[in-house]
Amino acid sequence: MKKLAPYLFLVLLFSCENASSNIAESENVLENFSFTLDTVVIDPGGEIISLQTGLGFSSITADGRKLILLDGTNQSVAEIDLDELRLLQKTQFEKEGPNGIGSYPGGFQLLSDGNYLISGYQGNAIFTPTAEKFRDVQFLAGNIDSLSQDLEKTAYFGLLASEDRSHFLSLPGNFFDGTRDLLVADFPDVKGKIINIPAMDIASEMRIVLQSAQSMMVAVENIALQDLDGRAVISSSATSDVYLYDYSADSLRLVSYSHTLVPNKKEKKARTEVESEEEFRKEWAKHQEQIGFQKFFWDERSQRYCRFGSISIPKSSPGAEQKSEIFLFAYDKDFKLIGETMIEELSEVPQFPFFKDGKLWSYVNVDDELGFAVFTINL
Repeated sequence: MKKLAPYLFLVLLFSCENASSNIAESENVLENFSFTLDTVVIDPGGEIISLQTGLGFSSITADGRKLILLDGTNQSVAEIDLDELRLLQKTQFEKEGPNGIGSYPGGFQLLSDGNYLISGYQGNAIFTPTAEKFRDVQFLAGNIDSLSQDLEKTAYFGLLASEDRSHFLSLPGNFFDGTRDLLVADFPDVKGKIINIPAMDIASEMRIVLQSAQSMMVAVENIALQDLDGRAVISSSATSDVYLYDYSADSLRLVSYSHTLVPNKKEKKARTEVESEEEFRKEWAKHQEQIGFQKFFWDERSQRYCRFGSISIPKSSPGAEQKSEIFLFAYDKDFKLIGETMIEELSEVPQFPFFKDGKLWSYVNVDDELGFAVFTINL
């Protein structure tokens, strides 16, 4: 299994409430967690399914039956049947021109009406499944309260549309200092506002910068934006805290957790600025050797959210395989923590996890073919 780092690397007036969540040991729904594991492989039918970015630009249909995967390297979209485990079709998109999606897409989302939202620094637009541009999506300082012209070009960071297609949301900010804010705009007119999310500022405190005559590198902790059950969920790899933004009430709520198995957040133990690539890797390893939290995913059968966490184990030698302690956390529909466990059988985080028919699926590369590890979970 090829490992995808849970962090982002670059070489290059609202209502607010606070809440907390902890778990009693006797109430731990994952106390008796165990699983069996199978692997399935998708039949490409003579086509090539590019795995260059894994499932980084993909969406699962609402019924969980299909995977829609954008290949940003050749501007094509693959439709994959997860029941029959085969590629159904590929649709070629244009790189440039009136229907162009650009050379380097930064985000992809299957909308509830079947269209695609494709974003990036070259532009954001909604496309039909037949590769035609339906409409451009522009975030302008004049239409978004508190959005500066300097940050207009960053408004595509984390861009997504709500399930009911009533709102656009994104995380504009300065990548080099790691700061982010929440942008909320209405769907039809793309007018809205910027909301401060200070609990996510921890990501900027963890950044590492290498700037020399030979190269420039920046590493920051990830901040994720998801649309889950009628609200936006903002989380970071550096903290267990999450923000919940309710569209209908226009309110933001911070939920903090008290974990028993892991720390609740990272502590600053690394230098912010370094002078060599060796120092860059060494300092970033200090972050990875602390708890890192992943994005949430929903299990329809158990009516629970889950997310993984990991702590990298220091290597015994520079050439040794990187291994990690892996943790699984469970939450109810209101994001109350109801379970946590360490999964001793795993040494790396399952990639792009999702539940299908009560089983946990995660992406694996099987000899350069698209595959999935399928976990049958016992509780």
